[in-house]
Amino acid sequence: MPTISSVLSSFPLTKAKAQAQAQAQAQAQAPWKLLLMRRGLVDNTTNFGAISASQISRLQVKVDNFQDPFKINDFGKSVDVDDIDELGKRRYNEDEHVVGQNFLVRLYELDIHQKASLEALLNYTQETGLNLFQSSGLVVEGFGVSKEMTSRNLIWVIGRMQVQVNSYPSWGDIVEVETWCSGLSKHSLTCSSNLTNANTGKKIMRVDSEFVMINEKTRRLSKIPEEIKAKGDPYVRDYLHPLLTVNKHDKLRRLHKLDEDKADYILRGIKPLWFDLDPNQHVNNVKYISWILEGTPEEVRENYELAAITLEYRRECGRESVLQSLSGASNEVPHEFHHLLRLENGSEVARARTLWRSSNEYC
Repeated sequence: MPTISSVLSSFPLTKAKAQAQAQAQAQAQAPWKLLLMRRGLVDNTTNFGAISASQISRLQVKVDNFQDPFKINDFGKSVDVDDIDELGKRRYNEDEHVVGQNFLVRLYELDIHQKASLEALLNYTQETGLNLFQSSGLVVEGFGVSKEMTSRNLIWVIGRMQVQVNSYPSWGDIVEVETWCSGLSKHSLTCSSNLTNANTGKKIMRVDSEFVMINEKTRRLSKIPEEIKAKGDPYVRDYLHPLLTVNKHDKLRRLHKLDEDKADYILRGIKPLWFDLDPNQHVNNVKYISWILEGTPEEVRENYELAAITLEYRRECGRESVLQSLSGASNEVPHEFHHLLRLENGSEVARARTLWRSSNEYC
């Protein structure tokens, strides 16, 4: 008569028992294989014969970072699910009114050159910028407004942006972002950001964004109310990380409108998608930059990377808009292009100037 153990062994293994046996086998083979199995990235049939020890080490570092996202902001591993408000406060840190936040470069944020896309990096600065507005009291309710602004139908919109790129991070790198108020006038507020690669200490880029206040109903420029200006004044730190001389000169250079007959490349039929809209029901300003870059000749996009861009936003876009992106090479500066983003009826949406360098050049 067969024994009970032999009879049970003929039945299919339960899922839990099968996983336990697979993990025990993996532990006997190699500790790092068990780690990957626990992460759900591989199964027991995966052949690791072609993977070198150095590759495994790099992969393990990336896996550890991805599985513990709070670690990059020093949140700690234990988070009380009932303490959501506290978690929100701890997602960034403040030091003398400078908001700092760390971001992990994800696989889906990479471009064709296997580097973090400009769109992803600028989204990081948007996040820290809003955190700065909230911590300073300039934004306390809704999306990008305060009580004083709501009572007057006022909103912030971006008017101009300048980006200087030194290098691009890779997958698994941690990007440190510092954002502060660098200027405040009657009609505008300027926020600046420095991005640094925490893995290497290398400077990634500097972003300066100028926000203007407009009336939400009339869409006309408005002065910043004194009570709002009083809240923002203590947070202005214009002496932090001053612009490089080349940026100052570039900022003074006027952005000329690109005529269609001088354009080398025109991308037509651009339509905003549902997920291109922000909570204000307008196209996110970073998306405009993507459309401008898409309007650059393919040869440039394939063989070069963006080194600098200066933009002026002139009109908002909604879901029903249909746009065109025009670009033309500069006759004055090598690898420089002038851009125009416009509606199909010819109305100007944004103008820009870009500077490119070989994708093999790294600062």
